[in-house]
Amino acid sequence: MALYLVGDIHGCAREFEMLLSQVSFNPAHDQLWSVGDLIGRGPQPLEVLQLVDSLGSAFQCVSGNHDLNLLSVLCGVKPANPKDNTETILNSSQRHYWIDWLRQQPLMLQHPSAPLAMAHAGIYPGWSLHQAQQLADEASLVLQSEQFVPFLRDMYSNQPDTWDDGLQGSERFRFIVNAFTRMRFCRQQQQKVILDLDCKAPPAEAPETIKPWFKIWPESATTIAFGHWAALNGDSQRKDIVALDTGCVWGNKLTLWDYENNYYYQQDALAD
Repeated sequence: MALYLVGDIHGCAREFEMLLSQVSFNPAHDQLWSVGDLIGRGPQPLEVLQLVDSLGSAFQCVSGNHDLNLLSVLCGVKPANPKDNTETILNSSQRHYWIDWLRQQPLMLQHPSAPLAMAHAGIYPGWSLHQAQQLADEASLVLQSEQFVPFLRDMYSNQPDTWDDGLQGSERFRFIVNAFTRMRFCRQQQQKVILDLDCKAPPAEAPETIKPWFKIWPESATTIAFGHWAALNGDSQRKDIVALDTGCVWGNKLTLWDYENNYYYQQDALAD
């Protein structure tokens, strides 16, 4: 049985199918993990959702910021952005099915028997791996509860930008979601790690006062896989931190990582 991890698909269904064909992926005995952002901007979002859903238990995913954005749009919390190309999902007869499906996707996964964890944007350096998993599970319970729509309404803000165990309600949920789905840079201030959600530049172009989160995360025996940051082009400069977003939707490549063999398969973006 092989375990593959795929980077941000963003509705690029054709490239995704070609990548799975490269490895002769078989859901009967292979496993596929996605770092999230299944949809958003790309041309075939509904086809991507239908494909991963058809894989059944062979597929696992964490939520990305675009996936949660789609959930908010489907629930009427915010208007659709035409640039996101989500019309086929919004007009689908299975609209309510996709709402329930999106609500079930966790914010963090850990392999039951291998030193491997995955989250869309990474792991906030102010948490331990154990604490991160607990908080991810806590937020997932909110999304799966009957109160999920009010929490989605309160989800859109950059504050608070620092974790405090005493955070409650929407502020607590918002920080957890921002850390797992939107984080790129952080800055350290005394004993605190502060999220900087404004800067989206490549690390070499960022202000010196902030660092990529993985420059602060301590070296670990557990490998962390993440997506979200196409500007990295798959390069975290660390063996224990695996960046899988290589910007297929922006005309670059889609990346699939064979975990056990530590081998990367890539598919070039196709012309429209």
